[in-house]
Amino acid sequence: MVDSIKLLDVTEQNAEEIAEHWAMEVQKNKRTTHYQNIKKEKLIVYAVDFYRNLRKLLVSDNRFEITQKYFKKYAKKCHEIGLPLHESIYGLVLMRRHMWLYADFQAIFIDALEHNQAIDSIMRIMLMMDYAVYEITQYYLERT
Repeated sequence: MVDSIKLLDVTEQNAEEIAEHWAMEVQKNKRTTHYQNIKKEKLIVYAVDFYRNLRKLLVSDNRFEITQKYFKKYAKKCHEIGLPLHESIYGLVLMRRHMWLYADFQAIFIDALEHNQAIDSIMRIMLMMDYAVYEITQYYLERT
């Protein structure tokens, strides 16, 4: 059932479009000013990678290990390009928000089963985001 979650399907199929909207937002948002110095094309690549790996991060048998590894890599990339900790986390929050906004805009959750799948995927994403914040923060703290 989890493998056919519509939110993941829509996100994967529209990763570039969602990523482009995210990149525009993150470059103009007053909470993510350091993103303004990064080329939009590069940001889109980062977001597409996240959206295309989302299913693996959420449904793999060893998702904790995969999530830990993925977000350490994400933290390293953010740190290397000079993003402050709070902006690297908020940028990720905006990635999540744009994925949901896109799905909501497309009105993909129509019937009760799809609604339940959406709730399940949202709960899984929230747990994954908790892991992400922990890993990103840990990475940054180890470098100070």
